[in-house]
Amino acid sequence: MRYNVDLEALASIVGASNVSARPVDLEAHSIDESCVEPSLPDAIVWPANTQEIAAILRYAYENEIPVVPWSGGSSLEGNPVPVCGGIILAMYRLKEIINVNEDDLQVTVQPGIVYDALNAHLRRLGLFFPPAPGSSDVATIGGMVANNASGMRAVKYGVTRDYVQSLVVVLADGSVVRLGSDAKKTTSGYDLKSLFVGSEGTLGVTTEITLRLVGMPEAVGVVVASFDELEGATGSVHETIRYGLNPSAIEILDAETVRVTNEQQGLRLAIRPTLFVEFHGTEASVEEQIGYLREICEDNGCASFDQSLSEEEREELWKARKEAHDSIKFSNPGKVMVSGDVCVPISQFGAMFPFVHDLARRLNLKIYAFGHAGDGNMHTETIADRADADEFARAHQATDAIVRHALEVGGTVAGEHGIGRAKRQYLEVEHGPSVALMRRIKQIFDPRGILNPGKIFDD
Repeated sequence: MRYNVDLEALASIVGASNVSARPVDLEAHSIDESCVEPSLPDAIVWPANTQEIAAILRYAYENEIPVVPWSGGSSLEGNPVPVCGGIILAMYRLKEIINVNEDDLQVTVQPGIVYDALNAHLRRLGLFFPPAPGSSDVATIGGMVANNASGMRAVKYGVTRDYVQSLVVVLADGSVVRLGSDAKKTTSGYDLKSLFVGSEGTLGVTTEITLRLVGMPEAVGVVVASFDELEGATGSVHETIRYGLNPSAIEILDAETVRVTNEQQGLRLAIRPTLFVEFHGTEASVEEQIGYLREICEDNGCASFDQSLSEEEREELWKARKEAHDSIKFSNPGKVMVSGDVCVPISQFGAMFPFVHDLARRLNLKIYAFGHAGDGNMHTETIADRADADEFARAHQATDAIVRHALEVGGTVAGEHGIGRAKRQYLEVEHGPSVALMRRIKQIFDPRGILNPGKIFDD
């Protein structure tokens, strides 16, 4: 469906240079990093502040035109891709740090600021925002809030929701509300602030975000341990968590992911299942935990165990994990990657790898498996040629099988990427009758259904 968007009305709000219906701009906002089909909006608007966003939403509400917030476009589930045209609300201009409150360990930002840029500024103050998404160089804070994103440090520090103190949100009708407070805890009324975190822009548009911060650790240690057998790597993960070690990150790459990362990044890692583990603390506590980890890994048959406390060496050791997604992408030019993001109980995590590898053999597909081992979050990248209808169908068949298997063992369909367009069909499979409650909440906040329609729910 196409909408007759009044470009002059929008230009009167944000200025003519910040409104576009040029084909090149529409196409740039018709697809994200997922493999969902491109879908064109009718117009792009680049607002500069809360007041402009409120005015845009009032116009859209009155005319019943869909509005889709767009931050970095790095999502993997089609979260910001417009389903039925309408207005893309591009947040690129809203990238300011509004205030840093060092006394209360808080920062207030606009949604368009990139995660790495924020932490680069905070590092000078000895502070940081921990979640560490894999796409940290492009992921925006607004997008992280919309999807309740996390990443490599979630095992120690938690997810985005754990750090959101308050939000300024524009509702569907253009009204503006502030949710949450600067207090560290509260039992005052319903927790509406947390409801908006992870809502994927379907309940309102966030324009200001106040985050809780953490002090930089005195010391950081990194370990890269490789194993001849995958069971040794996953067994080490389970014992690390079970026996009370406190890693800030514990990641795993299967051997094929290590291979392509070596090729693309010029690394020389052994092509084996590999763990990447990071510890934060005092130098003594980091050394102590690395010692315990060495014992665990050796008991599980590790083939190599490398550690470092220096920043330069740490970055080199972490490079393979940080660049895994892009390395897979560049190693398969012209192909699409059907991404997976399931999360399972820790006790089931190790068994997911042989399940995925067996599935790849049975369906004659290339599937890379890696992820945030410490909290059971597995990422898969299934490679397919979109022009080959049979292969593309098998890739989706594989992703479906992985999702349904994760649900069977007590997991969830989405650990950190959200539902978007790509996983709408699984929401009711996981949540059953409670989806009806979610729909009623959506109706309360967005009675005309203009906010990011076609996402989360399989309508």
